[in-house]
Amino acid sequence: MARILITHPIYEGTIVKLSLKKIHPSLQARADLSPIPEEVFYARNKSEEIFYIPGIAIKQQPNEKHDPSLEILRLALETIKPDVLIAGNNAVPGKAIAAWRAAVESDKRLLAIRRGVDTRAIDKLAASEYSVAVGNLPGINSPFVAKHMIKHLKLEDAKPGSKIAVVGVGNIGKNVAIEAIKLDLSVHLLSPSLQEFSSKRSEILARKGIPSEKVICAQSLEQALEGASYLSIAVPWEKPSGGTHVDTIGVNHIESLAANAKIASASVPRIFTEQALTLMNDRIKQGKIYVRIDSSKRRAVEAKQNYPYLDACHDQAFACAECQEELDNAMLEKARAFVSNSVLELVK
Repeated sequence: MARILITHPIYEGTIVKLSLKKIHPSLQARADLSPIPEEVFYARNKSEEIFYIPGIAIKQQPNEKHDPSLEILRLALETIKPDVLIAGNNAVPGKAIAAWRAAVESDKRLLAIRRGVDTRAIDKLAASEYSVAVGNLPGINSPFVAKHMIKHLKLEDAKPGSKIAVVGVGNIGKNVAIEAIKLDLSVHLLSPSLQEFSSKRSEILARKGIPSEKVICAQSLEQALEGASYLSIAVPWEKPSGGTHVDTIGVNHIESLAANAKIASASVPRIFTEQALTLMNDRIKQGKIYVRIDSSKRRAVEAKQNYPYLDACHDQAFACAECQEELDNAMLEKARAFVSNSVLELVK
């Protein structure tokens, strides 16, 4: 029987649909789950058992060296021995992955799913070393994140012709760009695919639903941000070619924006240099700029501690019930497909 472990809060309707019930402490001990110092919810049907421990993500701390949730995760993986782990933005360190592999058969197929897109919190080097597949749910929350960013940029109040820079034209950025076009803004896009494949630019934009004649494709970050009144940022932490986007946006980029610019970012705060974050923090205090950053809990808390005037939050961009339900449906579908394929591999 397949086992699925969920360590991040899920939609209340999903809890009801799965018939997840809290295991009484006395039963938890009898079920050999006593090593786990956290409430465990459980559901079982003919083909699978689901273990739900939301406290692992809820109790995570910004400082990984002093984060008790990481040890609880290790104990849960070691004790439950799941086929699939579903994590949110809570970290899945190498120590936990090693313990998971040591607790199960060496040839058993295992999968860690990020209930979202960004997998940076999962130690992928350790996952590769211990033969644990890593998956995510691209495209599910993107429309909701874009809507959230549009709201905080207050684009509905923008004057026609105002410049907006859209950095990252993936599933999130394309929706921001489409809405900005509808509002008759001057839309400047910056994306590797639009820079590298200029001969196919119209084709790439058409696939994204963006009319090429309505936008300007910038050739550099400087060109995109110069004089922009609005800045939308939605780029992954890790570059497809290797490395990260750390320190991509510096002081010179922030200073090049229009007066009283508004920034909404769905990327990790450290996409900005520390000097840029300090400058924005000071300007927010002076009422000269607005900056909204929605990131993981760990990164958002760090940003708020170091730069208190930033409007930093976590998981708010896709907090609506509809998005949460879609994420849950997608993660369970992916988990069950993996288990089903694993069974077929055994039969062959």
